[in-house]
Amino acid sequence: MNKDRQMKQVYQAIFAFVIAGLFIVPGSANLINEINKETRQAMNDEGSTIYVDDDNTAGPWDGTMDYPYQFIQVGIDHAMGGDIVYVFNGMYTENVVVSKSIELIGEDKENTVITGDGFGTVVKIIAECVNVTGFTITKSGSNSNNAGIMIHTPYNTIINNNIQNNNYYGIYVIDGYDNIIYHNNIVENTYQAFDVNAASFWDGGYPTGGNYWSDYTGTDESEDGIGEIPYPTGNSSADNYPLIHPYGSVSNDNTQEIFLTIQGAIDDYDTQDSHVITVKNGEYPEHLSIYKSLYLQGEHRWETIIDGRNTSDVVTICANSVTLQDFLIVYSGIDEQNAGIVVIGKNCSILYNIIIGNTQGMILKHSAEDTTIAYNQIRENKWNGITIKSGCKGTLIYENTFLGNFYAGIGISGASYNFIYHNSFYDNRYQAYDDATNVWDDGFLSGGNYWSDYSGEDNYQGPDQNVIGADGIGDTPYPIPGGINIDRYPLMKSYTDEEDTTPPMVNIISPENGLYLRGLRFIPWLLRQRTLVIGDITIEVEATDAQSGIKEVLFFIDDAQTPEFTDSQPPYRWRWSKGSFFNHKHTITVVAFDIAENPSFDMIDVRRYL
Repeated sequence: MNKDRQMKQVYQAIFAFVIAGLFIVPGSANLINEINKETRQAMNDEGSTIYVDDDNTAGPWDGTMDYPYQFIQVGIDHAMGGDIVYVFNGMYTENVVVSKSIELIGEDKENTVITGDGFGTVVKIIAECVNVTGFTITKSGSNSNNAGIMIHTPYNTIINNNIQNNNYYGIYVIDGYDNIIYHNNIVENTYQAFDVNAASFWDGGYPTGGNYWSDYTGTDESEDGIGEIPYPTGNSSADNYPLIHPYGSVSNDNTQEIFLTIQGAIDDYDTQDSHVITVKNGEYPEHLSIYKSLYLQGEHRWETIIDGRNTSDVVTICANSVTLQDFLIVYSGIDEQNAGIVVIGKNCSILYNIIIGNTQGMILKHSAEDTTIAYNQIRENKWNGITIKSGCKGTLIYENTFLGNFYAGIGISGASYNFIYHNSFYDNRYQAYDDATNVWDDGFLSGGNYWSDYSGEDNYQGPDQNVIGADGIGDTPYPIPGGINIDRYPLMKSYTDEEDTTPPMVNIISPENGLYLRGLRFIPWLLRQRTLVIGDITIEVEATDAQSGIKEVLFFIDDAQTPEFTDSQPPYRWRWSKGSFFNHKHTITVVAFDIAENPSFDMIDVRRYL
């Protein structure tokens, strides 16, 4: 019986190889993948599933779900061609050799880890028609013949793995061809990949895409989640469609589908009203149109970034009952009516976002009704933090921070029956503007908003007009410019203060590589790794902080204990005019503090003459 089964597998494999050979042309990865899948399916018709779980340390072991093998290699050794070796979550310290045409499947690539622990190749494939999916493969040895995955054979498929922190190659295709390798996250390996014969497919074609490479520097102007420039994989081979984000960054929680972009998740036919779209940390250069009633959830509002790249509106909410939560939304277009968020639909919720550096932070257009805007930081936008157009009503704005917006924190024109309270307004040119009829507080016991320029006092008087102590509410109303509205019960301290524990971002933008002669930069293409300075030089620094703002930037030269200069206003710069005749090698260090006193630094080594 076993002999008949093995002969059947041999004939099927030969047939697949012959058919695949007819289609070895550029762009045939998907077709060969289908052939391989059909071959494995046919081989598995009489096959079985063998289970592995590192938690089963005491046995017995027979490869069943009840008594899985403890080690992956043992599972492979007991498998036959066409079997599935299914590995439960765990940490497997092994050097695995796959010598049979099997499917090696991990339960969850984030939690099913095969580590070489710094020794040898982690997974070596010496059979044909092997499928590896669902693993983190890490910590190979540092020998030039070591890799996270090493492939010696053709027609293998490597999909949806994390291949990371290997001490030599991430993936090494040493002797195989027509292997299909895509939708893997290939991260921080000493050498990411090398294809000796340049005969494997490193992507699934367009729009399927290729792999995510942590050192890829291309851009995504088309906003499809795929870089415009191929990623080289050795000997003239390339991933023609490298991914901009790690595979798995955008997903639909309801359908379990994965997408390359946020807009792709919205547009998918299977994405229906009320579905949840989850977005992991990263920078997404997109312009979203949300035309379904969805819940969009970012992983962390300081690190899940939707970047409009200074064009158009960043996020437009067209549907009713949309929730947008935990995103950093930046850099809309520069037209006066461009915004980080535009709301057109009804009953939408904007929660826990940071909206910064846009022309308008947010615009509620005429048809928007019953919008809830809460727990956001809306700051340093180039016009209003929020603009509410005529016809909007039922808007509820509470527990937000409006900081440093160029014109108004909130600007309302012709829109009545909206409610604004428990917000904090800091240093906007006009804290608010309202020419209609709206409510700017939540009554006496609850209070109104905090205004950084409020000059009233808090001396609460009881019914008999005796002063009996402060109650946290100002004794005089705060007038809202533009009309007759007032905040009757202004707060004496911020309602929305939260602890800032996140350091600022700081970067020396000049000098960089090249030769500087009296401040002018020459031949950066020749001096790629060095910075030479002759004469005085202006040190320019970019420093930002998304929560409390930048307090100051300190400039140090070498090991000085005190700064040469301190700058508290952007642009942050200092002209270094005092050189040394004998010491030419220097280190420039800049330290930025945010208002919450969190520090961060950047440094650069230079050689200075005169």
